[in-house]
Amino acid sequence: MSSPLSYVEWSEYEQRVLRSIAEATVSQGELFVRKLVNATAVRNSLYEHTANESEDRQRHLIYMKPYSEFDDSMYGAAIRTALYENCSVSPYLEAEFLLWNGYRFNPCVLGIRPPAGPLDFAELLLDHYIVSEQSTYETVYTIYDMDRSKIVVFLKGVAI
Repeated sequence: MSSPLSYVEWSEYEQRVLRSIAEATVSQGELFVRKLVNATAVRNSLYEHTANESEDRQRHLIYMKPYSEFDDSMYGAAIRTALYENCSVSPYLEAEFLLWNGYRFNPCVLGIRPPAGPLDFAELLLDHYIVSEQSTYETVYTIYDMDRSKIVVFLKGVAI
């Protein structure tokens, strides 16, 4: 079963939708994944999710605002920079992990089984921590990059 999904820009100040950003028809599993991320990148623009909505569980909306690195003084600018430094495109939904080194996010490979379907991605997005090869990582931000078909997961190492 597929559902229509609309991405719209919401103005908190004006309390209204400013414009439509994108439309898609997606499976229920992909809908779930797209609603779980913190932000979406579309046409080289990054938008932070502010709310999700469904109308009679038929039509779905994701309300967004332009991403501002000033909203997160620790990682904000580094998230935007790292997102646009990587340009690999996938023909199917794929996870990409970036690890904080104290100054910037760098690509990393985790020793975990890659997500293979919507439920795997949902599990990944619901976990606050990932343990891989006896190292623990905290998820600090997640982005669905619509143009590259990637779920980008921003991580930082956790000392235990």
